[in-house]
Amino acid sequence: MNDKFTIVKVSGKIVEKADELRTFVKAFAGIKGKKMLIFSGNMMAQEIGNKLGIRTKLIDDRPVVDSGTLKLLTMVYGGLVSRLFVSLLQGNKVNALGLTGADMNLITSAKLPDGKLGDTGQVRHVNTAAIAQLLDAGIVPVLAPITHDGRGNLLFNETDAMAAEIARALALRYDITLIYCFEKKGVLLNPDDPDSVVAELRRTRYKALREMDIIKDWFVNKIDNAFTAIDHGVKEVVITCPSQLGNHDRGTHIKR
Repeated sequence: MNDKFTIVKVSGKIVEKADELRTFVKAFAGIKGKKMLIFSGNMMAQEIGNKLGIRTKLIDDRPVVDSGTLKLLTMVYGGLVSRLFVSLLQGNKVNALGLTGADMNLITSAKLPDGKLGDTGQVRHVNTAAIAQLLDAGIVPVLAPITHDGRGNLLFNETDAMAAEIARALALRYDITLIYCFEKKGVLLNPDDPDSVVAELRRTRYKALREMDIIKDWFVNKIDNAFTAIDHGVKEVVITCPSQLGNHDRGTHIKR
């Protein structure tokens, strides 16, 4: 039987709020066994960029990554936010190591084919042996959404897709649970009712909820990535919030 391995992707809205961030870190620290953290933080990057005179263009709420924006994202994600997470995790007795995909050649990406989002990449290869080496040494990787193309160029990666690709690559080696942790308790039937959580989401119901316009916009991308991970050997995908992170029975569970 493969070892259990939990991959948690945490959203920027949690990263950018001090109280929620500390709640999340404490809950993440309590997860037993091997684990990895992947994070985002768009508003923080935009705020720092505005102060530096770097304006980020958006297409469908996705950043267009030109050379200035890539430098900004590398600085904020690979530097500030990564060190913040590592220091908080060390304070919770978690031996964390902040990394980008370029470190240890962990993640190789290629630019998205249409080029509309500039230096935004999609994962092409995950160095599962290097990740296993870190995990076996008792290290918890904290991965920023910055990768490389193998030719000396950095790329920005969207974190939901990145987390799903890492999960599916490691599914042959580990018993994977992928968790998308954001500010809501799960997928909601009614956005005005925080307790209207869909406990179990299968493809047929997902399709129906999309047709009813209940699941839409950026959330479609998140769930599509969840089903991609499930289709490629990931045992389970859970969408939940920090306060529920340690409670396996809560949140939305994505199933075939």
